[in-house]
Amino acid sequence: MRKRSTNPMAVFEVGDADLLDAAWGLDIVTGHKLASVVALCGSLEYHMERAIWTLRGIDPKGIRPETDGKIITAMIGMVEDATKALQSDVARQLLLTWCSACRSGFTIRNNIAHGVPTPIGSKLIFCRNPLWHGEQRHKQFGDFVADIDTLDMVRQSFAVLLRVIVHVEKGEAPIEAIATQGVITAVSQARSILGEFASQDYNPSFEKY
Repeated sequence: MRKRSTNPMAVFEVGDADLLDAAWGLDIVTGHKLASVVALCGSLEYHMERAIWTLRGIDPKGIRPETDGKIITAMIGMVEDATKALQSDVARQLLLTWCSACRSGFTIRNNIAHGVPTPIGSKLIFCRNPLWHGEQRHKQFGDFVADIDTLDMVRQSFAVLLRVIVHVEKGEAPIEAIATQGVITAVSQARSILGEFASQDYNPSFEKY
């Protein structure tokens, strides 16, 4: 028999979040990795805005910077636009690959953050904008299969993107200075991984990685 909470607060008794977690199949390991993805995305948004300031030579003190209030896709577009002024082809290509990976990554983040957690068999799936009642929607359907291996690849890919954009934000060395073969390969892999798991054509039964 499941042990009831001994906490006297009504929110614990009525809410009983543990029971919902169990119904969804949201265990401690999966929850940790989902939290990691959310934390990485929040950090990525923060540092991306400041990297744009660096790329565009913006001093935000005392002004409302043009990045303020921009949605994530708009900020990714601003990074892409900023690459046109870069003299190094290596730096430009690195950031363009980064932007492509980041765009797919935030599709995944949105599928998780705005999706309905749905257990299907032994898997936890997040479904965003489902059409379960025959309705029509303006926004596109998206889903994400939250198995452990997939979550690990997604969070490691986000970590790669975060480390690169923090380097750009600091502006202490040319972007091409970090474009070692290892970093270029990692960013390319991140684009492939995030692009595949963000795509509605992805087949989870096909193990590419």
